[in-house]
Amino acid sequence: MSGCIARNIAKFGMVAAAALGAVGATALPTVAAPAAAEQSITAGSALSAQAVTASYRCVITADYGWRWEGNCRIYSGELRTITYCANGTSTTGLWIGARSEPWAVWGNCPGSSWTRIVFQTRG
Repeated sequence: MSGCIARNIAKFGMVAAAALGAVGATALPTVAAPAAAEQSITAGSALSAQAVTASYRCVITADYGWRWEGNCRIYSGELRTITYCANGTSTTGLWIGARSEPWAVWGNCPGSSWTRIVFQTRG
């Protein structure tokens, strides 16, 4: 993959936060968790903003072909990244939550190039 996303920093629109409910530690009937919302970017393209259940802003700061790096400021809810690779594999980051400082995020495709990044949110 040629080119560097750092030259054209991909800015992801901040989206409106959904109303959040808290669940205590009491015994409640089992309820299926709400489906996580996803937004994705493919290598060399920009991402359009969509309404999802979390509020965040992510910026890709470096692209090494097999690895990308960036940072995400999460205002509400949680977010994780899923990096899809040209060789058919993928890597999934841990769920990260809202805080005052941005999180460093990245994805790796050892021996391959990345083809798509998915920003998955919940809550």
